[in-house]
Parts: sequence; structure tokens; C-alpha cells
Amino acid sequence: MIDVNIFGIPWEEIVNWFVIQPIYGQILILVGVIALLALAIVLVYYILKGVAYLVYYILKGTYYLLKGIGLLFYKACEALYYAISEKPKPGSVSIQQPGAPQIEIQPEPIIPIQKNHQHIQPDATFCTECGTKYTDKMIQTLSNKGSVFCIHCGKGFQANFLEIEI
Repeated sequence: MIDVNIFGIPWEEIVNWFVIQPIYGQILILVGVIALLALAIVLVYYILKGVAYLVYYILKGTYYLLKGIGLLFYKACEALYYAISEKPKPGSVSIQQPGAPQIEIQPEPIIPIQKNHQHIQPDATFCTECGTKYTDKMIQTLSNKGSVFCIHCGKGFQANFLEIEI
């Protein structure tokens, strides 16, 4: 047989070892090799992606750094020019209009907030007509709507709201 040496590895021994294995072993070896290749490809992809992001953000940061240094140099030269030539800056010239009326802002009067408050004592809720105690559902309806009717005699009861100034 011919000795095949690729990258310094005798492939004939590897092929002979692979052929000696049972069929399920060969299948498992192939699946393992394919899985390792897939993982290697994914790993290389993410490494290249990370390097690309790193290069991108380094170039972006360098661009903004050089842009800031250039702007700083421009502003310093501009300030030096206007300081030496004693010319006013174009944006700093303020022209006052002689007849501009001034508006006085008057504060608004503070109006106290009035809040309606309804307090229903649960142990003092009896019907004024028949004297039976209101049920919990009737007390809840009285709290929500402000009026309720007795389930025994049908007489209506209305809660009075108290105005409280805050």
C-alpha cells in the first residue's frame, strides 16, 4: 500500500482503524466528526463577528475622537482670531428693539380644592322605616352610588356628601 502523509499524519492508519470499527461505531464517529465541524464553523463565525464589531467600534471611536479634536482646534483658532482682531462674533451681536413692550406675569389666585367625602358607618346603617339592618351589598351600593333602597320595605335612603376644603 501507499503511505499517504498529509500534514505529517499517516492517514492509512486512521482509515484502517475506522474500517475495523462496527457499523454503529462508524456512524457515531461520523456524527461526532460532523458535530465537531459544525461547532468549529460556528465558533469561527462568532470570532470573526466579534473581531468585525471590535474593528468597527474602534474605527468609529477614532473618527469621533478626531472629529472632536478638529472641532476643538477650530473653536480655539476662531476664538483667537476674534480676540486678536477685536471683531465681534457674528452670532454674539445683539440688537435691542427700542419699543418692545414688557409683559408682566400676574400670579393666579389659589383656589382651595373642594373634595366630596362620604363616610358611612357600617354599624349605624339601618332602614328608617322598618328598622332592619342594611346588608353588606346594600352598604356597598350606598357607598358607590350614594343611594339605596331597603330590600324589606322599599324605602329609599340617600347619603349626604360633605364638602371638605384641602
